[in-house]
Amino acid sequence: MKIAVVHSKENNLVPLDLGELISIVDTSEKKISQYENPGFERTHGGKEITMAAILRLQPDAVVVKEGMMCPGSYRMSVGRIKYAHYEEDNLDDILPKLDKAEEILTDDIGPDVYREVE
Repeated sequence: MKIAVVHSKENNLVPLDLGELISIVDTSEKKISQYENPGFERTHGGKEITMAAILRLQPDAVVVKEGMMCPGSYRMSVGRIKYAHYEEDNLDDILPKLDKAEEILTDDIGPDVYREVE
Protein backbone atom coordinates (compact mmCIF):
# COMPACT_ATOMS: atom_id res chain seq x y z
CA MET A 1 0.00 0.00 0.00
CA LYS A 2 1.22 3.49 -0.82
CA ILE A 3 0.35 6.29 1.61
CA ALA A 4 1.01 10.01 1.04
CA VAL A 5 2.16 12.22 3.92
CA VAL A 6 2.68 15.99 3.69
CA HIS A 7 5.26 17.28 6.16
CA SER A 8 7.92 19.86 6.91
CA LYS A 9 11.66 19.19 6.59
CA GLU A 10 11.56 18.53 10.35
CA ASN A 11 8.99 15.75 9.67
CA ASN A 12 6.13 17.64 11.35
CA LEU A 13 2.70 17.04 9.82
CA VAL A 14 1.37 20.38 8.61
CA PRO A 15 -1.47 21.71 6.42
CA LEU A 16 -1.07 20.79 2.76
CA ASP A 17 0.24 24.23 1.75
CA LEU A 18 2.83 24.42 4.55
CA GLY A 19 4.70 21.16 3.97
CA GLU A 20 7.91 21.35 1.98
CA LEU A 21 7.73 17.63 1.21
CA ILE A 22 5.28 15.00 0.05
CA SER A 23 6.42 11.53 1.11
CA ILE A 24 5.00 8.37 -0.40
CA VAL A 25 5.40 5.53 2.07
CA ASP A 26 5.24 2.10 0.43
CA THR A 27 4.31 -0.23 3.29
CA SER A 28 4.83 -3.43 1.28
CA GLU A 29 8.34 -2.52 0.06
CA LYS A 30 9.27 -0.60 3.24
CA LYS A 31 10.39 2.33 1.11
CA ILE A 32 9.83 6.10 1.31
CA SER A 33 10.01 8.36 -1.74
CA GLN A 34 10.08 12.12 -1.20
CA TYR A 35 8.97 14.87 -3.56
CA GLU A 36 9.07 18.64 -3.34
CA ASN A 37 5.62 20.09 -2.71
CA PRO A 38 4.62 22.41 -5.59
CA GLY A 39 1.93 23.98 -3.37
CA PHE A 40 4.35 24.92 -0.57
CA GLU A 41 3.71 28.47 0.70
CA ARG A 42 1.39 29.31 -2.20
CA THR A 43 -1.02 31.85 -0.79
CA HIS A 44 -3.78 31.13 -3.30
CA GLY A 45 -4.63 27.52 -4.05
CA GLY A 46 -1.65 25.96 -2.27
CA LYS A 47 -3.68 23.16 -0.71
CA GLU A 48 -5.36 22.35 -4.02
CA ILE A 49 -1.99 22.37 -5.84
CA THR A 50 -0.61 20.00 -3.23
CA MET A 51 -3.62 17.67 -3.53
CA ALA A 52 -3.27 17.64 -7.32
CA ALA A 53 0.39 16.61 -6.91
CA ILE A 54 -0.60 13.87 -4.44
CA LEU A 55 -3.25 12.52 -6.80
CA ARG A 56 -0.72 12.45 -9.68
CA LEU A 57 1.55 10.27 -7.52
CA GLN A 58 -1.36 7.79 -7.24
CA PRO A 59 -1.12 6.66 -3.62
CA ASP A 60 -3.83 4.47 -2.11
CA ALA A 61 -4.35 6.85 0.83
CA VAL A 62 -3.31 10.15 2.35
CA VAL A 63 -2.58 10.86 6.01
CA VAL A 64 -4.83 13.61 7.37
CA LYS A 65 -5.38 15.36 10.66
CA GLU A 66 -7.43 18.30 11.88
CA GLY A 67 -6.97 21.49 9.83
CA MET A 68 -4.83 19.86 7.17
CA MET A 69 -7.05 20.35 4.13
CA CYS A 70 -9.51 22.90 2.76
CA PRO A 71 -12.93 22.40 1.13
CA GLY A 72 -11.36 22.55 -2.35
CA SER A 73 -8.68 19.94 -1.70
CA TYR A 74 -11.28 17.75 -0.02
CA ARG A 75 -13.65 17.94 -3.01
CA MET A 76 -10.75 17.12 -5.35
CA SER A 77 -9.83 14.01 -3.42
CA VAL A 78 -13.07 12.51 -2.10
CA GLY A 79 -13.93 9.36 -4.01
CA ARG A 80 -10.43 9.20 -5.53
CA ILE A 81 -8.32 8.37 -2.49
CA LYS A 82 -8.79 6.95 0.98
CA TYR A 83 -7.95 8.83 4.17
CA ALA A 84 -5.90 7.72 7.17
CA HIS A 85 -6.79 10.02 10.06
CA TYR A 86 -4.13 10.29 12.78
CA GLU A 87 -3.69 12.52 15.81
CA GLU A 88 0.12 12.32 15.83
CA ASP A 89 2.08 15.42 14.81
CA ASN A 90 5.27 13.88 13.43
CA LEU A 91 6.05 11.51 10.56
CA ASP A 92 8.37 9.50 12.81
CA ASP A 93 5.44 8.79 15.16
CA ILE A 94 3.17 7.70 12.29
CA LEU A 95 5.58 5.49 10.32
CA PRO A 96 5.32 2.48 12.68
CA LYS A 97 1.51 2.68 12.49
CA LEU A 98 1.27 2.76 8.69
CA ASP A 99 1.65 -1.04 8.43
CA LYS A 100 -1.81 -1.27 9.99
CA ALA A 101 -3.28 1.76 8.18
CA GLU A 102 -5.74 -0.43 6.28
CA GLU A 103 -7.62 -0.93 9.54
CA ILE A 104 -8.44 2.78 9.84
CA LEU A 105 -8.80 3.81 6.18
CA THR A 106 -12.00 5.61 5.33
CA ASP A 107 -13.62 6.98 2.17
CA ASP A 108 -14.71 10.17 3.90
CA ILE A 109 -13.47 12.48 6.63
CA GLY A 110 -15.08 14.82 9.11
CA PRO A 111 -15.29 18.56 8.52
CA ASP A 112 -12.64 19.18 11.21
CA VAL A 113 -10.01 18.05 8.67
CA TYR A 114 -11.03 20.44 5.89
CA ARG A 115 -12.84 23.29 7.71
CA GLU A 116 -11.04 26.57 7.16
CA VAL A 117 -10.30 28.47 10.35
CA GLU A 118 -10.29 32.26 10.13
